[in-house]
Amino acid sequence: MGQLKRSPIDKAIKLISKKWTLNIIRDMFCGSTHFNDFLKNNPKLSSKVLSEKLRQLEQDELVEKIIVSKTPLTIEYHLTSKGRNLNKLLYEISGFAYKECVDESATECTEHSYELTKEILGIEN
Repeated sequence: MGQLKRSPIDKAIKLISKKWTLNIIRDMFCGSTHFNDFLKNNPKLSSKVLSEKLRQLEQDELVEKIIVSKTPLTIEYHLTSKGRNLNKLLYEISGFAYKECVDESATECTEHSYELTKEILGIEN
């Protein structure tokens, strides 16, 4: 058991286990790029926390901030290649949820939603 201490798993968990991190990354895979998009997609997420999370994702080199225009100030957030490499992990999490879903009537646990996730994440057969 102790052999996995300080493994790459620990590094990955440290990067993505913080609250809201995977929600924001998921939203970026789905095409969201603007601050207000993330707030709309995650109603319980506050502006202050979102700002902190985006800043941390930039520091972790998972997201890049792009100033589209200065007047009016328009900023977009995009996944870096490092961030896009999370697609397979997110797909595996989705597959786990699909296969192990307790409530089979849940809309997020349909085969269609699972296949759509595959498409959004750019997973090829």
